[in-house]
Order: sequence, then C-alpha cells, then structure tokens
Amino acid sequence: MSLLSNITRLAVTTLALAALVPGQAGDKKPASKKQDGKSTVKKLSEWPKLKKAHSDAARAKTRQFRKTKAELHEKASAQLVDYGAGVAPILIPMIKDRTDGINDHLFGVLDAVLKPEHASLIAREAKRPSVEWRRYLMRKLATFRDVDIAPIMAKAVKDKDEDIAFYASLGMLGLGKHDGLDAVLVAAKQRWSDVSPLVAKVLTPARSADAATPVFEKIAAARPTDKMAGLRLLRYLMVKEQGMLLRTYLQAPDFSVKKEAINTARVVHGEKPLEKLASFQAINMAKKWLDKL
Repeated sequence: MSLLSNITRLAVTTLALAALVPGQAGDKKPASKKQDGKSTVKKLSEWPKLKKAHSDAARAKTRQFRKTKAELHEKASAQLVDYGAGVAPILIPMIKDRTDGINDHLFGVLDAVLKPEHASLIAREAKRPSVEWRRYLMRKLATFRDVDIAPIMAKAVKDKDEDIAFYASLGMLGLGKHDGLDAVLVAAKQRWSDVSPLVAKVLTPARSADAATPVFEKIAAARPTDKMAGLRLLRYLMVKEQGMLLRTYLQAPDFSVKKEAINTARVVHGEKPLEKLASFQAINMAKKWLDKL
C-alpha cells in the first residue's frame, strides 16, 4: 500500500470518528430504520385480496396494453392502480422479456401500488427467469432500503446482468454495505447521466461518515476517472465533517476530478451540482471551497 493510501486511510478513519456528532445536517440517519438497523416498516406477509370480480376485471384491463391507442393504456393503468397492491400477483407473472412495450405499462402500475410494506412479498419473486422483471425488482428493492431483504440483494450483486448487479449493489450501498461498490463506481463513471437520479434517491438517506469512509479509501490512490466516480457517490454519502478529505481533490490537476470535488462540496452543503462547468470556473470555485473547508 502506498504512503498516500496509508495517510488517507488514517485521515478517513480519524474523521469518521470525529464526524459522529449528532444534529448535523449532513449526518442524516435513515428515517425508516431503528438504531439497531432493523426496518420499522410493518411488512405484509400476504398480498391484499381482490374480490373475484375485481381480479377478473384486472386481467381484462391488462389486455388494453396490447392496443395502439394511448388513451386506452392510460385508462387501464388508472383503473388497475385504483385496485391497489392486490393487482401485483396478477401483473408480475405477465412480465416477460419482450420488446412490445407492455412491460412499461405493467411497471408503471406496479410503481404506483408497491410500497415498502410489500418488500418481502416482491423479494419472493427474485428467482423468476425474466431479466426485465429482475431488473425492475432490484431497482425497486434498492429504493425501499430495507435491511431485511439485504441477503436477496447480496446474491444479485453477482448477477451476470450488468443492470441487475448495479441496482442490487446500489441497494446494498444504500444500506451502508459495500459488497458491490465496484459495480456502482463503474456505473457512476460510465452512465452517470442515466443513473444519477436513482443514486441520489437511494444514497442520500444513507449519508454518514461510516458509509462514506470506504469510498474515500477506495479512491485514494485510484486513477482520475475512478476518483471522479467515487466523488460522485460521495456527494450523497459524506458528511460535512469529512470536508478536509476533499481538499486534495479540489487541488487535483485533472479537471474531471476537480469538477467532481466541487460538486461534492456543493451537494454536501445543500447546493445543486453543476454538471456543466468550464475549467476557468472550476479553478475559481475550487479556491473558494478550499477556503470554506
């Protein structure tokens, strides 16, 4: 291990301990978790039962998704949503690896009716063969941030499908577990414009020194592109008390690293990131943040 890595590791560990100060805006705890890490959401063990008439009607309405008129799709979706989560066990088996667009309508309804209390129920469907379903499933579970279904996501971290592995890895990171950190870093480096909204949604509630420390350690001696990716994640993971660790990146000769360090500082301090940032702007902004941190 290089001297830089040793020094950074020591600094990260020291700041991680110092950052455990209650009441700081940047040190938010997950709202849906107890202090012992267990979910406080009362999860359901069975799907809500639909009346037979509603069940039959729900199946009939899904046939509207095969028609060409958008208004028929919208009306059918609204009616299915009105039936509530009881439609989920009807819709889930209909999701296949297809290109006809029907999945999009099914996912839209599921997004509207599935809540954190249904996490265990949909997790039971993790072995379905449809890749499209498993992508949706891992993405949804990631947003639930439920520690009880972490073992399901831990297995999916190793999935051969890149998207499934990414969603599962992101979900684990949102729980403060770094099993799939490499997969999240790759996505942050290669597909940031596509994944950034989901990354922000999943990671922001997990913000803590403990969650950020392994990322700082991972990028300490990494290549500029990997530092860039790590800093993108740190926007939503690090706390203000770890600001000293950004100073090296704010002074980096590589523009992409400097830019991401600026955006990390901005987000941590409640400002919006600037995805389009000119080099001359970055130099001036970096100096200002160096004075603040």
